[in-house]
Amino acid sequence: MVKVIACRRSNGLVSVLWFLKSDFVGSSGCFSRSYSTRNKKLEVPSSRPSVTTPYKFGSYQSLKLPDEKKIQGLHKLTTQINDFNSLKLMPEIRNALINEIKYSTVLRNQNFISNTKKIKNESELNGLIIRPTPIQIAAIKCIQNKRKIAADCKVFTLAAETGSGKTWAYLAPLMDCLKQQEYSDEWVEKNLGSKAMIRSVILLPTHELVDQICDLLKNVDKELNLKFFKWDTNSNFKEFMEAYKSRIDIMVTTPSKLLSLTGYDDIGSARGLFHGVKFCAVDEADTLMDKSWVQDTHKVISYMQSLNTLVFVSATIPSDFNKTMERLFPEAIPITTPSLHRLPKAIDFKLINASVSPYKGSKIKALAQTLYAIHCDGTEQGYEKRVLIFVNEKEDVKSITGKLRHVYNHECYCVSGDDDIETRKEKIQNFINPPQILQNDKNEFEGIKTGLKILVCTDLLARGLNFSGIRNVILYDVPKTSIDLVHRAGRTGRMNQSGRVFMIVTDKDKSHVKGLPKVIRYGRKLG
Repeated sequence: MVKVIACRRSNGLVSVLWFLKSDFVGSSGCFSRSYSTRNKKLEVPSSRPSVTTPYKFGSYQSLKLPDEKKIQGLHKLTTQINDFNSLKLMPEIRNALINEIKYSTVLRNQNFISNTKKIKNESELNGLIIRPTPIQIAAIKCIQNKRKIAADCKVFTLAAETGSGKTWAYLAPLMDCLKQQEYSDEWVEKNLGSKAMIRSVILLPTHELVDQICDLLKNVDKELNLKFFKWDTNSNFKEFMEAYKSRIDIMVTTPSKLLSLTGYDDIGSARGLFHGVKFCAVDEADTLMDKSWVQDTHKVISYMQSLNTLVFVSATIPSDFNKTMERLFPEAIPITTPSLHRLPKAIDFKLINASVSPYKGSKIKALAQTLYAIHCDGTEQGYEKRVLIFVNEKEDVKSITGKLRHVYNHECYCVSGDDDIETRKEKIQNFINPPQILQNDKNEFEGIKTGLKILVCTDLLARGLNFSGIRNVILYDVPKTSIDLVHRAGRTGRMNQSGRVFMIVTDKDKSHVKGLPKVIRYGRKLG
C-alpha cells in the first residue's frame, strides 16, 4: 500500500514523499498511484498471465532456455534432497561448505532480520540447519556421477538465477575432485604432492570477482589445506613460479592474465604448464564466451589437455552464448533450475514514473525522492543502509554522483571503467563488506544523511559480485536487455533474503516495462 507520509520544502521545491509500510512485504506494484492509473492500458492484463511463456523484455539479445527433456529429471531430483549429507561429498568438503555458508552468508546479513526477531548469536548458528539450494543439489549430483571412462572430459553448462549459490555449486565438486585425487594410489605412488603443477583453474571476467572467490577460499583454507593462487595485476611472475613449484591446487584468474604466462621464456610450452589441470570452471560464462572474450577463453581451455571436468557457470543463457556453446562444445550437459531467468520472488519490484507530479520529467528528482524514502522507511534499524544505483552509460555516472553529493547532500561514491582496479576496490569495499552497526540510529533530516551510503555504477558491477546485505537497488535507466535486468536486480534478494528494486521510468518507455511488477509477482520467466 502506497502512502503519502510527508511534505517538505527543499531547495525551493515542494516534494511529496511516498513509500510503503516499514515491513515492505506488500505486493510488487507501481510506486506512484497516478502512474498506475494513467498507464493502465499499457500494462499486462489484470488476469494472471501464463507463467510458461517467457516475457519479452528489451529489443536486443534474447534469453534461451535449455531443452526441457534434458533437465526434467534434474528438476525432479532437487525436490527429493534437502540435506548436504545426501550429497556425495567428502566429509571435510561438506563441513567447510556448511561453515562458510553459515558464517559468511547468514551472519553477514543480519540486517535482514526484522525488528521483531532476535539477532542470531554463535550458539544459535551452531544449531542452524544449512540446506543445499536446488542448483547445488543438481550440480553436485550431476558432476559427481560415475563415468564409463574415467579419463573422459565432461562439459557442463550450469545456469541458475542470481543469488542461488552457484559458486559453491561448482566449488564443492571441484574441491571434492582435488581431495579424492589426494587419496588415490597414483598420488602416493608418483609423489604428486611434491610436483610442480596447476591442478585446477577458475576463470573470471573481472579482478573484483577474482578477489571475491579468493576471499571465499581463504575462509576454507585451514579446514581443507588446499593451496590456491591469485594471478591478477598485483601478482608478479616470481610469485607465480614460487607457488607453481610447490603446487597450485586452485588457480584463480582471468583468461587474458592467464595467457600472459605464455609470454615468459621460463615457462616452456603452455600445454606443459597446464598438463596437470583436471578441473576448470568458467564463471560468468555468458561474458567470457561472448565475442570480445571467447577467443582468449577458448585458447586457454585448449591448453588443458588432461582436463576431466569443464563447467561453464552463468545466471543467464543469452541466445548468442547458447549458439557459441553448441558450436564449440556440442556435447555440453545442461544443469539448471526451474527458476532460471526469473527474478527472485524475495525481490519487491517497483516502478517510479518520473513523468508525473511532483517530478514532472526530472529523473534526478525522482531518484532523490526515492533515496529520501529509503532513508526514512524504518527498515534495517541499527544498521547502515547501502543503495546501489545502476545507469546505462558511464558518462552519466559522475554527473549523477555530483548532484547527489552537492545538491542533495548524500554520501555517494561512483565506479566506472575509467577507474583503475585499486580505486574500484577501495570504492566498493563498504558495499561488499557486511553493513556496519550504527552508533546513533537517529534519522537526520538536515545536512548529510548519516547511515546511508550510495554507489552509482554501470554494468561493470552487475555481474557476480556478492554485495553483502544490500537491500535496495535503483535502476536509474531502464535496462536495455532482459540480461542486464536480471544481473542488475540480482545484486539484492540473494539466497532468499528480501530486497527491493526501484526502476525509474517515464511515459516514453515502452509498454513491456510497465508489466514487469506483475511478471515478477507471478514468477514468469524473462525471454
